[in-house]
Amino acid sequence: MHCYKEVEKMDSTSEKRELPKLYITQPNMAEPKRTMQSQYHSVSAYEKPQQSQDISNQYYSKNQLKNKKFNEMTIKEKVMYFASMPFHVPKVKCELITERKKYIGLIEDYQNDMVIIKVASKPRPVSVPLDQIKEINMFGL
Repeated sequence: MHCYKEVEKMDSTSEKRELPKLYITQPNMAEPKRTMQSQYHSVSAYEKPQQSQDISNQYYSKNQLKNKKFNEMTIKEKVMYFASMPFHVPKVKCELITERKKYIGLIEDYQNDMVIIKVASKPRPVSVPLDQIKEINMFGL
């Protein structure tokens, strides 16, 4: 029994000195030198660009157009609203009343004072001059 205890003591001390059995040696590499910003340049607080004010005014006028109620818009604004809708927004059916006829469909585009309407009853889109349109109403809401 005496020998058995000595072996246990030897094993515990020898394990502390040895490296683990599954240890993978890693190369000792120097850390890369980091380059930091050495200079800083700031723009004078007194200089204000004139162009930014013009842009903000244009942005404000576009927001006014978007925030108008549909009933308060003119015919041209309504056409532009429907024609410029993003593709991911579902298009709204509208009723377009002209001097001669009434169309129910989707306003696809507006080019050269011509409104292009996709009507369900016809296979091809219909072009209507803007000056002939009397009224535009949303249909199906």
